[in-house]
Amino acid sequence: MKVLIVDDNVAVQGILRDILEEEGHDIHVASSVDEAVSDLEGSHPDIVMLDTWVGDEDGMRLISRAHEVDEDMVLNVILIKSASEQVPKDNPYIKGYLDKPFMTADVLTVLRETRDRIEDAHPVSVSKKRRGPLLRKRKVERIPVPSTNIMDETVRFGTSYVMFEAAPDAVYRFAGLFNPTAYDVLIITSDKVKAVRQRFESERIEVVSMTATHKAGAMDILNLGSLVALVRGFVSGHDRPVVVIDNFSTLVEANGLNKVLVMLHELTGDRTRETTFVASVDPSILTDKDRNIILHEMKQFNFRK
Repeated sequence: MKVLIVDDNVAVQGILRDILEEEGHDIHVASSVDEAVSDLEGSHPDIVMLDTWVGDEDGMRLISRAHEVDEDMVLNVILIKSASEQVPKDNPYIKGYLDKPFMTADVLTVLRETRDRIEDAHPVSVSKKRRGPLLRKRKVERIPVPSTNIMDETVRFGTSYVMFEAAPDAVYRFAGLFNPTAYDVLIITSDKVKAVRQRFESERIEVVSMTATHKAGAMDILNLGSLVALVRGFVSGHDRPVVVIDNFSTLVEANGLNKVLVMLHELTGDRTRETTFVASVDPSILTDKDRNIILHEMKQFNFRK
């Protein structure tokens, strides 16, 4: 299933993501109600796992906000709550709940029960290979290998770029501008490595995942020093390195904006080897001052319409 996790706690995000991805589910994460509304419009998840409080905002606001955008939007919500909180009895969009603290078995049980409850309400033919729209997988359009090497007035190797977007999308298209036979591309992601690789036709792009849990093969999102060391090692070991951070916002949520801006300055200010850095940043987490600091280090890029 496609599951959207709406929680501002990076540790909870990481734990739920790891549990559900191990079961083969397609996971999206939102750290604010605004980000969740944007994701709902674009990805149409089967289930939304929603914390009762997201930042300083009542999580239940997501339901009304979503229906302001699309009054017919289908929502199947699993409420993440403390044991002392009550589940609203009169809200038809809440299909289940998960009490904190929780164990892996609790997560899988409530997800299975919620799925069964939804399917019972919308029965489909069992002869179908996949049981109706609930389990339909979104088709991801793959980014082709460019036929020429990028080097024009719009994008220049050696310049660093930022894209202000609520969820990573344009940043992947930007990475796809660099022919991997001529450039060495590293994508640092808060998503699943396989999900990012599936976006590209080329198999030569390197992908490293960040997580709040100690998952084998993944970077610790809370250890910015290790992340800097990883990037510097990649840059020093390649002739034409391009480094992409596909969701700068998750680093900010885990470590705080000031620490991440210092890290960004360290990376973009290192001129030992010509490098292009590019990052996707949710503009809603930035003040005008924060935005200007980033634009001092990186050039804003927008695809021409």
